[in-house]
Amino acid sequence: MVHPLKDNATETHAPIERDHSPSGDSVDGISQDRIDMIRLGKKQELKGTIWMFLGTWICTVPVVASIAEMASMAPSAGGQYHWVSEFAPPNMQKFLSYISGWLAALGWQAFIASSAYQSAMTILILASMQNPGYTPTVWQGTLMTMAVGVFAVSFNAFGAKRLPLFEGLILSFFILGFFAIVIPLWILAPKATASEVFGSFSNFGGWSTTGAACIVGQMAASAAFIGVDSAAHMSEEVKNASKTVPRMMMFTVCLNGLLGFVMIVTYVFAIQDVEEQIIMSTAPYPFIDVFATATGSVAGGIGMTVPIIIMTLSMCINATAAASRQAWSFARDDGLPYPQWFTRVVPINSTPLPINAMVTSLFILIVVSLLNFGGSEVFNSIIGLMTGAVGLTYALSIACVLWRRLCGEPLPPARWSLGRFGVAINAFAVFYELFSTVISFFPLFAKVNAVMMNWGIAMFGGVAIICIVNYLLHARNVYRGPVMYVAKD
Repeated sequence: MVHPLKDNATETHAPIERDHSPSGDSVDGISQDRIDMIRLGKKQELKGTIWMFLGTWICTVPVVASIAEMASMAPSAGGQYHWVSEFAPPNMQKFLSYISGWLAALGWQAFIASSAYQSAMTILILASMQNPGYTPTVWQGTLMTMAVGVFAVSFNAFGAKRLPLFEGLILSFFILGFFAIVIPLWILAPKATASEVFGSFSNFGGWSTTGAACIVGQMAASAAFIGVDSAAHMSEEVKNASKTVPRMMMFTVCLNGLLGFVMIVTYVFAIQDVEEQIIMSTAPYPFIDVFATATGSVAGGIGMTVPIIIMTLSMCINATAAASRQAWSFARDDGLPYPQWFTRVVPINSTPLPINAMVTSLFILIVVSLLNFGGSEVFNSIIGLMTGAVGLTYALSIACVLWRRLCGEPLPPARWSLGRFGVAINAFAVFYELFSTVISFFPLFAKVNAVMMNWGIAMFGGVAIICIVNYLLHARNVYRGPVMYVAKD
């Protein structure tokens, strides 16, 4: 791991001064940025990221709507693998359901690792900002990631009774944290011009066209909306789940998309020196540098980053809850090895919890954390793995519902239904998720080496091979899928 900031932190984060004198010998900050980029043989074209987020948000809404309808038809903790088992063609139900269950489990474990890693790295970055002489080491990052995982599991185990209250508090804090970041950026940060923010696109990855660069760049925006199925995995613990869960899914994607769009527009307006703050930055998360530059102080940058740490910690807690329920449900249907271990429920504070599934998630996180010693780039490939694995389960489950609609096969009644628009919405959702799955395994740069490669495809392929081999040798004889227990009437 490299030190995210220079030693002279106060100098690095000093506010950018502009000379607005009418003299022709001086230029303002924006013009100077152009001169710097011309010197590098580049154009300042970072700001297209706004349109990619907006496009991804718009494309994600039909996906979430399709998932919400399935959650209303079959509100099961199993989620995707249950829906595939119930809605897929009869001769493919068992195999596709088994694959979906493993991919969902893989994606949720990657989600836990990704959120824990982000929380840990951000905490260490703030520590280095507060103490310029401190440089975080790889082993410290690894141990901090493990510590976040222990915290998430402990919270789920001993605070499960207060989880609904916690969710409400986090929602309130999420909105307050949003304003705590947006308002200082709009008031204190120097602003780029609207033409730069909305009218330019980036191609810093060496791709043949700007369009290709934008398509690859939408990977980050897609990751922001992964995990919408988490509410479905809590269905068996929610009252009136067939109506409540779909509504929460749609509310979540609409609120996150709206606030996220406002946030990214604000952030991009605040970027002044693309070369130093983004392209040439050695920080794992350059947004912290942007915050510090905007406020003109390290303390300001730290204060604006604290809400983000709290939110990533909350993401890890929620991911642990959803992952443990999904694994418990899948093992209940003999989809995982040693189902007796995963399905064991232990009452803690009068609340029955899948403790063994939580402990397994923690063990996997500890093992995955060791990838940090291979370089942060290897660990960051988990984001692609998460997006690809979960996205493919979305595509499979929605495709099964689409097949039934196209063939005139009956579907269970849904209290939250897509109605006559179901075919069009499902078809678009399947196409988009397949597209996103492929893109999630692309590297960020056209020319890559072993360090810059997106290793998510290797992880995905390895687990897929193990899954298929295990199915052929063992699981096909014991796994039947939840459709076997569905009342046919």
